[in-house]
Amino acid sequence: MTGDLCQQPKRAGRIVFPKLALVAAIAGAALMSACSQPSDSQQTAEQQQQPADEQARKDADEKAWADAEKTGTVAAYTAYLQNFGAGAHVSEASQRIVALNEQARKAADEKAWADAEKAGTAAAYTAYIQNFGGGAHAAQARQRVAELNRKEADDKAWADAVRAGTVAAFTAYTQNFSAGAHVAEAHQRLAALDEQARKEADEKAWADAEKAGTATALTGYVQKFGSGAHVAEARQRLAALDEQARKEADEKAWADAQKAGTATALTGYVQKFGSGAHVAEARQRVAALNTQGRREVPSIDIQKTCQAAAGAMVSLMGGTNTEQDVNACLDSEQKARDQIVKDGATYASADKKQCMRTDVYLPSYVEWLTCLEMERDVRKMRGEDQFGAGPYTLPKVSPTINPAATRQSQRGRERASSRRKGSGLEIY
Repeated sequence: MTGDLCQQPKRAGRIVFPKLALVAAIAGAALMSACSQPSDSQQTAEQQQQPADEQARKDADEKAWADAEKTGTVAAYTAYLQNFGAGAHVSEASQRIVALNEQARKAADEKAWADAEKAGTAAAYTAYIQNFGGGAHAAQARQRVAELNRKEADDKAWADAVRAGTVAAFTAYTQNFSAGAHVAEAHQRLAALDEQARKEADEKAWADAEKAGTATALTGYVQKFGSGAHVAEARQRLAALDEQARKEADEKAWADAQKAGTATALTGYVQKFGSGAHVAEARQRVAALNTQGRREVPSIDIQKTCQAAAGAMVSLMGGTNTEQDVNACLDSEQKARDQIVKDGATYASADKKQCMRTDVYLPSYVEWLTCLEMERDVRKMRGEDQFGAGPYTLPKVSPTINPAATRQSQRGRERASSRRKGSGLEIY
């Protein structure tokens, strides 16, 4: 009944009991108080309902967790946390989410790395680094990028060097990429280019030497290309040129000796060309000229001449005659005679006839030689048309003659001077 009263308070309030107002107020207050407190039966029911609700909640929690475990995904565990924020497995669900996220990150890292490795390009590795800067392969990816960039630069530099194909280009490559992939080939190409340049220089130098055809040019080639392709031929040509020059010099010297026709010229040829083509003939001619010269030079009793000359000197100068003076005179006379024989072919026949006279007082080879040389030299000057107004100084007797003969030759000069008064020459 109390419940009914509680359910209908307004209706009860409409009852008017004017006299009993205070009592009614007190009763109303008591009634309101009774309505605010559950009844004993209600409390008992609620106490019985609470364990059932807790059990249901636990059952729902376990079922939701079992479902999340069975699914095993981040979404399932997240849904469990959302529905059971205070559930028994919240901590484990959070751990599972963290583990699954880490696993997913690692899987994504490995897949991205596998893709980058498969592509193998600097761009692929760079993309991996950008997406997984702290990934397991970040350091390796950076190394690969550096290697690929270096390799790309290496390959480009090598391609440029090959395209240029010059010594300078290959040298620059080896300097800039000393550990590059193509260093060995670059050195091989440099060696090949050097060899090619050497061969080209060799051929050009040989062509120039052949064109010049001189001993100087061929010698220069041999000196510059000591192991060149044409060194043997160059030496052969030098030997041939030397032989040709020797023969030409031999022939010219022989022609000059024949033209001179003197024993001196022929002897000079023999001395210079000891194995020349005309040595034997030259010796024969020298022997013939000496024989002829000795026959053409009259004999003088030089002992008598020297004794008389020595006596005359004593008479003029005083003193005594010595054997040494006579011997010096004899030596001078013999040398003068040998000189006349040797150069006999250079004297004109008229001069021989005029100078070599045995019918004069105390004839002397020294005087004859002086006369012959003077006449020969005068003829030579006339032939060269070199005379002026004079006077002329004619050569003295050959220095090979002993100076002691000078006094004897003076008389010959005086006699020759007297014979040339009509020649226009003034002899000193």
